[in-house]
Amino acid sequence: MPTEDDRRYILEARSTDDDVWVLIEHDGQPPPVPWRLPDGSDVFELIDNGHTERLGFIPRFVQTNRGTRLGDLVWTTGDTKIASRRFVDVLAAIEATGYRTFPVDVVDGEGAPLGDFVGLAIEDGDTGKDLHFANGVQFWNFAVTSQVVDALIQAGVTELSITSARQDR
Repeated sequence: MPTEDDRRYILEARSTDDDVWVLIEHDGQPPPVPWRLPDGSDVFELIDNGHTERLGFIPRFVQTNRGTRLGDLVWTTGDTKIASRRFVDVLAAIEATGYRTFPVDVVDGEGAPLGDFVGLAIEDGDTGKDLHFANGVQFWNFAVTSQVVDALIQAGVTELSITSARQDR
């Protein structure tokens, strides 16, 4: 039976009508599907995995709904995760492992910044890390240790969905 320190949680952006949702755009338009670099690399996959240095641009996400609640994780389509600066500051403060950040622009429909956000990519499924895949692959939700959840809650970073991974079953 897992100890208190072994408990895992699943984090994800909230996605009610009240929450802000964003979609990626490129050159003011929805990007093509499939979206590939000249070498054949999948652009969506590069963004999801936080390897945006290969793109030559900063991914831009535009608000798509009338929601007004801006979370610490912002709902996107696909497997890209967008986190508030305060969320990643907590991860850095506790020296959490298993993630990388990358620059993103997050704007409203008129192009005004929505806040201070970064892209958040989970590195892999290594359960020895503080953040890891919850589903075996990069996905819109991810697993974290109780240390991460405790630090986020203590810092007031709670504008997101936190559920138990229920490893004790």
